[in-house]
Amino acid sequence: MSTRSVKEAAAAEQLRATTTTLDIPKGFDLWTPEEIADWLDTVEDDPKVSDADFYEAQQAVQRVLDGA
Repeated sequence: MSTRSVKEAAAAEQLRATTTTLDIPKGFDLWTPEEIADWLDTVEDDPKVSDADFYEAQQAVQRVLDGA
């Protein structure tokens, strides 16, 4: 298993543990950076997602992309 995969899985798991209004898709940690960025854009436009959860999503995406 590559270091990148471990970092992505950890970021996805941390996001699942810290958010309440955000649905984390299955396999999120296996997505390409482009897919993750597209998902984040969709999350930003979702009125049901709290500001705090969107911030957590941004942080998780940044951690994944930094590991790329």
